[in-house]
Amino acid sequence: MKNDRFKFIYVCVLTASTIAVLIKAHFYPNKPIATVFEIPHTLELSNWSLKSSSVINDNQSTFQSGRDYQYQQNQHTIDIEIRHIVNTDGDVRDYLQVYQSIALTQSASIQNKNGFYGLFTHQNRIYLSACINPKGESTFTGVQFARNRNLFDIQPNRIALWLFSSTSLRDERCLWVQLSTTNRDRELLEKVWLDIYPSLQSHFSKSVER
Repeated sequence: MKNDRFKFIYVCVLTASTIAVLIKAHFYPNKPIATVFEIPHTLELSNWSLKSSSVINDNQSTFQSGRDYQYQQNQHTIDIEIRHIVNTDGDVRDYLQVYQSIALTQSASIQNKNGFYGLFTHQNRIYLSACINPKGESTFTGVQFARNRNLFDIQPNRIALWLFSSTSLRDERCLWVQLSTTNRDRELLEKVWLDIYPSLQSHFSKSVER
């Protein structure tokens, strides 16, 4: 009897949940995420001098805002680009092709130091590229990004919000950061990345999703 009662309750809950999801999908479909996020004019980068900072304007439907910077330290110059991208699968290799027409002829060297990032060379420059996630560590591949979304977004409070509002179930935003320099100094890029990553991650995770 108790087993039958449990089955009945389980079927009722499952049926009610299914009906709620169907009603939500029909009357309150998900809308593209709009986010209040301002990319800083300068970065927290000690012992470097800011040479330039300008707005990036890209004509892509998922592109929200962007800024590029050039910093100098003695004889070293480094370029940094930051783009805020929404409704994305988080695959940096796709960003490279879409935004910069860079098709990697060789696989990027993916590293994991307080988060994932990729290193590669192109036309006598070395690049470090990563996707800062709204929650969780930085990523480079779509698989890493999806794992973060499943781990941090599929939570009871967000599921409830998704069921009864137009909020997407997953927070599919990425703050794409790319550093490059001409002297092929990998250690230099990694040091700068580890310097700017904590403040950018903190700033991005506090941005307001609507």
